[in-house]
Amino acid sequence: MRFGDILRLCRQNLWRRKSRTILTVLGVIVGCCSIVLMVSLGQGINEQMNALIKSMGDLSIVTVYADGGPDRAERGGSSTGSGTKLDDKALESFRAMNGVDGVTPMMDFPYTVTARAGAGGRYLHDYVQVMGVDMTQFDRMGYKLVGGEKPFRDDQVLAGETFAYGFLDTLRNGERRMGSGDGMTPPCVSDADAQCEGRRDEKPFFDPLVTRIRVTTGVNYQGDQYTMSMQGGGSAGAAGAGGGAAGRSENITLDLQISGVTASDYGKGFATSDGLIMDVKAMKALAAKVNPSARKSDTYSQVLVKAADLGSVPEVESQIKALGYETSSYEDMRRSMDEQSRAVQLILGGIGAVALLVAAIGIANTMIMSVTERTREIGIMKALGCYVRDIRIMFLAEAGAIGFFGGLIGCALSGLVSLGINVAGMLYASGAPGAPGGGDGAQSGASLWTILRQAVVGGDQVTRYSVIPWWLFLFAVLFSTLIGVLFGFGPANKAVKIPALDAIKNNE
Repeated sequence: MRFGDILRLCRQNLWRRKSRTILTVLGVIVGCCSIVLMVSLGQGINEQMNALIKSMGDLSIVTVYADGGPDRAERGGSSTGSGTKLDDKALESFRAMNGVDGVTPMMDFPYTVTARAGAGGRYLHDYVQVMGVDMTQFDRMGYKLVGGEKPFRDDQVLAGETFAYGFLDTLRNGERRMGSGDGMTPPCVSDADAQCEGRRDEKPFFDPLVTRIRVTTGVNYQGDQYTMSMQGGGSAGAAGAGGGAAGRSENITLDLQISGVTASDYGKGFATSDGLIMDVKAMKALAAKVNPSARKSDTYSQVLVKAADLGSVPEVESQIKALGYETSSYEDMRRSMDEQSRAVQLILGGIGAVALLVAAIGIANTMIMSVTERTREIGIMKALGCYVRDIRIMFLAEAGAIGFFGGLIGCALSGLVSLGINVAGMLYASGAPGAPGGGDGAQSGASLWTILRQAVVGGDQVTRYSVIPWWLFLFAVLFSTLIGVLFGFGPANKAVKIPALDAIKNNE
């Protein structure tokens, strides 16, 4: 028989018993939907875990400490008796390693710093964190600018994303501006306060990119006199701010221009959010100017090493540890969460596989009944000279067709259910009408079409609970077809083994 004849007979035989065929296909649809949706929920958990880890910072960053780890760094130590110093020579050795894309020291300015801006220094930012990095490695390390450019003069620095919101108005009893509370600007202190609600989207007092700031620091500097007086320590503040006192070094005041604003990334330093960032050489020069009598140090408390990609992080860490340094990264956490996600996916996939196994048994039962009912037909086909191979292929095609169409319809139904789960979750999260705690759906800022697109392809700051990759659809259809063929193989063999004469005499 030609292949077209086999397909025609397959269609006729399946349609001869419509109810039985439909019920068997329905069992495959349920089994396919179960396994696809279970795996998709596991994929959704995996996507949420990855988003959670990414929100913590750059996963390819490895923080290096001298032997003794971060505790020693916090105590001010940066070397050990074994000679593992974090100096410029160590930085060059890190840059020469395989899989390393960038290296920078990360230094914190050791003295108290305050900043003023505006006419007459009206706006005050007390206790500013100042961090020093290697500006030549700025782009390689993955630092991002949300405005402006990198500094190219000694009097230029970078400001953190929310730095301008840290200023208070000294002429208005310390009033502060409040941002939107979206993670990029300081939120309102109390959302329940109606006054706070009305000030949620305020802009800072000034644009940091066009306003010069004046910073003050010193060895014995305790803070700005305004802040000290607000805290009830006016006399102490005056003494700390005043220079030339016995046993005290004079404070230093200098004007700085903010050339750019960095995107917040706590993994690369808290100053990227609310602080100032300057070149490490300029910071060393400023520290030497503040305290000329201090012993110059060529070592660093910690160094950031950026791997070329996530897969290179373990190798980079092992190379650094081989030199005697301590490291920390998100690699262990990421690996642990990946293992948990895989375990969840296996459990959910196993639950769905049970339903598909039940459907496979239904396919086998249907094919056995079909062979029993068509025994005489099989005998006639053999008597007419039909090849045993063609008879086997005919029964296998019927079983495979049941699995194929059941898997195809099951995948389509799974896609619709998955889309519904994601859309419902997004509408709930955006505060759609009728959702507990939700508001006006029109205020969510996203159209239905946008929500549908995000539910399918995902995106930044989008939470999907069910994720079906393209390969899962393909796998489900092929697996359902394979299950049908495998469980139809036994009945097909039974059909070809029936002697032609006995089959013709069969009256059933």
